[in-house]
Amino acid sequence: MCLVALWPSILGLALITGIVIAPVCLQKLGRRLTNQLSTLPALTGWALLIFAKDPTTLLVSRFLQGFGMGIQAASAPISIAEYSAPKYRGAFLATIAFSFSTGMLVAHVFGTLLYWRSAAMACGSCYVISLILISLSPETPPYLSTKGKFKECRKSFRWLRGWGSQSEKELEILLNCQKQNNFQIRQVSKWKVYLETVKKPEFYKPTVIMMFMFVLFQMSGMTVVPSYTLPMMAEVTDGTIEPYTSMLMVDVVRFATAVLACIVVNKLNRRTVLFIGISISVISLFVTSLLLYLKDFGYISDEYKWTPLIPTLIYIFGKTLGILPIPWAIAGEIFPLAYRSLGSGISGMFLSLMFFVVVKTAPTSFRQIGVKGTFCIYGLSIAICGAFLFYLLPETKGKTLYEIECHFKGIKEDKKSIEMDEKGRILELGTVEEG
Repeated sequence: MCLVALWPSILGLALITGIVIAPVCLQKLGRRLTNQLSTLPALTGWALLIFAKDPTTLLVSRFLQGFGMGIQAASAPISIAEYSAPKYRGAFLATIAFSFSTGMLVAHVFGTLLYWRSAAMACGSCYVISLILISLSPETPPYLSTKGKFKECRKSFRWLRGWGSQSEKELEILLNCQKQNNFQIRQVSKWKVYLETVKKPEFYKPTVIMMFMFVLFQMSGMTVVPSYTLPMMAEVTDGTIEPYTSMLMVDVVRFATAVLACIVVNKLNRRTVLFIGISISVISLFVTSLLLYLKDFGYISDEYKWTPLIPTLIYIFGKTLGILPIPWAIAGEIFPLAYRSLGSGISGMFLSLMFFVVVKTAPTSFRQIGVKGTFCIYGLSIAICGAFLFYLLPETKGKTLYEIECHFKGIKEDKKSIEMDEKGRILELGTVEEG
């Protein structure tokens, strides 16, 4: 009983620990090394799970997995955003949601078909593949530029983006802006920099937006549903569908929608995708609750007791389409380069705290007011967060990270003028102020 009570809590505490450490690692060690190191505690956690013989080892294993996940949660959006071009950044950031959904599906398939120690070995092997792929990648160009490694920055940028004229323009903007920032930072103390940072709109506005984003993320049931799929679906279907079958149905819908989201996020505006997902989720949650209440009062006959399953699957579709990918996409784009590690750490901390609160309250909520009442609370929470984000969230699709930074600074007409010859070489770089 003690293990059951601590199992979700230990993961939340581990996530907080990992996210607290992540900003320091990202700033001091770089994106690439931080991502490499994040795989090691996760690998150790899975190895302990394979050989575990007592509850203490299981809890230590869970903590190490959560610790690695915490570092990854803070570093992955930043790394992907800094690697990718504006045109494809949305699709690449949406792969975080795709990976989440794929992981849930694969883990549930392994758990259903394999002995639990074998399943742990199969899941742990994914981190070995991840470590190899990260090791083959270069450091991100923006991080190299913050360290004054401009030669390495050019090499990494061109390895990732090629030698196109548009890419060269973005590279020169990055280098020149960072040279100015590096010079300014050297003129003042670090403490003064931190004190001034929290007062800047380009820092506190994105931070507030990400707080609402991650409240939305957690209150949509994003982490609760995978943890309580079996009892939740047993109540939704009233036993008319075998619980493991309904769990796999949820996983398949989530996986297929995550694949679709990678395409949709790159084609449509971020705000459009987010609010479509919010609308679908809110409506389907309330419809599911209504059907469950009608069933309890005897207004739905026995042969149609499975009908709440339909809006439940639509809810899974809606939240996976918009609420799952967009917060991670925005998290990688919205913070200025100078504050990206710090901002990601603060917003990630809020994500972990919300995870802890939601997971700890979920069992009591399901027990006291049932799935129908819990879905009503989730639907109302999503609607409230969506209302705030409608007024706070700017559109970021197709914009460079520098342009997004200018938006929060309130600079509307700040453009970099770059002239290039027919071979793509820079002829002139300057700042043009229009109006």
